[in-house]
Amino acid sequence: MSLKFRLLTYINLLLLVAVTIGISVIIASAQKNVRQEILSTLSLATFAIENGIKKNPEIYLFQNEEDTIGLANLNELRHLRIQFFDSSDQLRDQTSSDLSTISLPPSWFIDIIEKFSTVIPEKKINIKIRGKNSGYILIYPEPLYEYSEIWQQIINGFFVILLFFGLVNIMIFVFFYHTLKPINLIIEGFRKLEDENYKARINKINILELNIIGQNFNKMVKKLRESNNKIHKLSQDLINIQEQEKKELAINIHDELGQSITAIQAEAASIKKNKNEESRIQALDSIIKISKSMMLSTRNIIKKLSLGILDEMGFEIAINDMVETWSKRYPKVVINYSFDKNINTLISPSFEGRIYRIIQEALTNISKHSEPKKVNINLELDSKQKELEIKIFNDGIIQNSNAKNGVGLLGMMERVKQMKGIINFKKKNYFEIHIVLKLNP
Repeated sequence: MSLKFRLLTYINLLLLVAVTIGISVIIASAQKNVRQEILSTLSLATFAIENGIKKNPEIYLFQNEEDTIGLANLNELRHLRIQFFDSSDQLRDQTSSDLSTISLPPSWFIDIIEKFSTVIPEKKINIKIRGKNSGYILIYPEPLYEYSEIWQQIINGFFVILLFFGLVNIMIFVFFYHTLKPINLIIEGFRKLEDENYKARINKINILELNIIGQNFNKMVKKLRESNNKIHKLSQDLINIQEQEKKELAINIHDELGQSITAIQAEAASIKKNKNEESRIQALDSIIKISKSMMLSTRNIIKKLSLGILDEMGFEIAINDMVETWSKRYPKVVINYSFDKNINTLISPSFEGRIYRIIQEALTNISKHSEPKKVNINLELDSKQKELEIKIFNDGIIQNSNAKNGVGLLGMMERVKQMKGIINFKKKNYFEIHIVLKLNP
């Protein structure tokens, strides 16, 4: 169900409940008013009869030949019916009321009102003339006139309510017609975004709340566009890096293993041709030496491609070996390295590989993009907070003006994100990477 029809349903249900309560209050109030008016009229009629007829000793002088007392002339009496019976219980006179002149309410409506109304008992007044019982007068309520008026008021109110319902629904439709226009713009913006259109934008909306949504949507699209551009750039850079690594791997294999294999072939050929035993033994020794060199070269290549070194040496020794190897390649750089041995008791295997790659990537970036004289690498443990703090500092000149756009740094950020850590970059006349990782005890 759409928002428009849902709101219409809720409002109409609320109005219906309010109208039902209002009609109930009207009926209850009408019951009370009718009862009070009937009781008031009954009291007045009783007083008039007792003082005008019962206490008048000459009342017989006013009676006509049919022994009536003129009740039939009271044709405007609306709330009561008055009847006069003689001493033999014969009806002699009564008030006249023509119910055909009014529009009677439905019987069910009368039943509802009378069901919840307290019965008003009839009033009997004995009439004595000169001490002799001449009959009696019965007075009982006749509320049909009031019921008719109440019913007519409810009918008129019903038509007013229908008009009110119609106006409310028209106003809601008009309101939504103008309100849904900007909502449709927002929906259209999300559809464009779903189609990977990162140029989608929502113009200013005159409704404050929707305008805030539009502004936040534009900010979100801008961030998504920037992230998408970064992802595309990262993908291209990764492809280039993979191609470069393949080329470097091919060169290493050709230079190191290719030459060794060629030398082994040459030594083997000399053994076959040379009949001198001493020369053949020298050739065999040379083949063994070249084979050992090939094994070391192969091992170095494998160490670069995989993290098997962590399984072989352990985390601390592997980090030490990586830092020492880098230091030997760059002897002019002063490198200070510290490792808190308590880290080994808390760090998980999944963290070890990621931290190893982070430090490896940091050293690679330093060698490629700066010319440092001093490098500091510190791994410290906060035992109370169970946090690992990694600081990598170098005082070299950073060639890239935007440190966060580099593939290596983006890779480091992703690895820190996987570990749910925090990474910060500081760049002044130096470059520092500060990482905080929460370790599981």
